[in-house]
Amino acid sequence: MVKVQSFNYHAHTKRCGHAIGEDEEYVVEAIRNGYRKIGVSDHIPYPNGYLETDRMHEDEFEEYVESIQRLQQKYAKDIEIRIGLEFEYYPDFEEYLWDMKNRVDYLILGQHDRGLFALDFYKNYRDEDTELYGKLVVEAIEKGLPDILAHPDLFMYGKEEWTATCEKVAHDICKAAQDHQVLLEVNLNGVKYGKCKRGKETRYLYPYRHFWEIAAQYDVRVIYGLDAHFPQKYSDQKCYDIVNQEVIYDLPLTFVEDLSFDKKI
Repeated sequence: MVKVQSFNYHAHTKRCGHAIGEDEEYVVEAIRNGYRKIGVSDHIPYPNGYLETDRMHEDEFEEYVESIQRLQQKYAKDIEIRIGLEFEYYPDFEEYLWDMKNRVDYLILGQHDRGLFALDFYKNYRDEDTELYGKLVVEAIEKGLPDILAHPDLFMYGKEEWTATCEKVAHDICKAAQDHQVLLEVNLNGVKYGKCKRGKETRYLYPYRHFWEIAAQYDVRVIYGLDAHFPQKYSDQKCYDIVNQEVIYDLPLTFVEDLSFDKKI
C-alpha cells in the first residue's frame, strides 16, 4: 500500500447531479496536491433518459468530452488527464456500452443497483441480490467492458452480515478480475459515512475487510479510487489513512505504483 497515490481515475462532475464544482477546479486541486495523472469518469448517460437523475443527460456527453479536452490542452505541462465514464452493466445495453467504450479512454464498472428496474440496493440487501450483483459484475468483466472495477465490495453497504453467498461472490469477482486483468479499486469514499451499525458489526460500509482478504488470495492488481464528488477530495489525506490503518492494514495486496491509459479521443 502507499501513503498517497500519484494518480486517480475515479472522479465525477456536477453533470451527474450529486457532485459539485467546476471541471477545472478538480484539475487545479489535483495538481496542487501532487497528482501526476488523473481521469474524469462521470456517470455514463443511458438512452431514453434512464436513471438520468443520477447521471449526465445524453445531450451533455459531447460537452463533457470537449470540456475535459480543453483542460488537457491547458494543463498539458502540469498533469496528464484522461476521459472516462463510470457505468453499470445491464445486458440490454451491452451494444450501447461498447459504443461508449470506444468514445472514451477508459471505463470504470461501478454496479450500484440490483438490476434494470430495481434502483435501491442499499436497503434490505438479500443474498439473492448479492448473487445478481456478482453475476452482472462477472459478466461485464468477462465481456471485456471495464478497465477498472470500482468499489467491488459495495454490496456490503446494505448487508447485515457476511454470508456464504458473499464469500462465493467475492471469489467469483476476484477470479474474473484476475483472469481478465481488470484492476480492483479500493474505494476511498465510503469512509466518509463513518462507522455504521450493520447487524452485529459496527463498521465502515465500504471498503469491507473480508472482501479484501479474499482479493489478497488472487493475482489481482489494486488501486485506490478517490471517487471524488467535489474538488477538495484531492486534498483528503485522511481517507487514505483510515483505509490503510483500519481496513486493509496487513493485507498483501498488489498495489499499482503507476497507471496510464492510452489517449483514444
